[in-house]
Amino acid sequence: MTPNSGQPHTPAPAERQWYIQVDEQAYGPFDDNTLWQYMQEGRVSPQSLISQGPHKKFQPVSADAALMSWFAQIPQAAPMQQEPEHMETAFMIMGEIRSGKGMEFMQSLQNLGPTQRLGTSVWLLRARTNAQTLMNTLSQPLGSEDRLFVLDSFANETAWFNLSPEMDTQIANLWNIQTG
Repeated sequence: MTPNSGQPHTPAPAERQWYIQVDEQAYGPFDDNTLWQYMQEGRVSPQSLISQGPHKKFQPVSADAALMSWFAQIPQAAPMQQEPEHMETAFMIMGEIRSGKGMEFMQSLQNLGPTQRLGTSVWLLRARTNAQTLMNTLSQPLGSEDRLFVLDSFANETAWFNLSPEMDTQIANLWNIQTG
């Protein structure tokens, strides 16, 4: 099964069910369409742990060639153009880096602009980008046990990596601020 024109095929009655493991907790089941949506949104990466049953062995998405072909079909975000109207913004980044990839993460972070560490897992960054692109860049070296949350303090936008589906919903609801 592969996505067509940005969408996986229409689900059949015998559609596969997927479970995603975050912090040793299984979430699901999710059908192919939902898994594809999570891939496009960056919620599921090649390092994310998946299974077709909540008590079956979880393995990285990268171990499934068919699912990796889905990633190849996701359009890559165009590099942010640093136009005069695109101003610098300040980001707050919170990361739990448990995979031993802390140095790679720090190098990626520091290559993006001036940073200030506020604690063991919180940094401030000034850069010309947006929250989603920043999360995509910083999550590249991360593994399935790592978590990341990015807040664009100027645009009031968030992006995150490897958080539970329930936390995804809670964050989205929290940031859906209605004005006026």
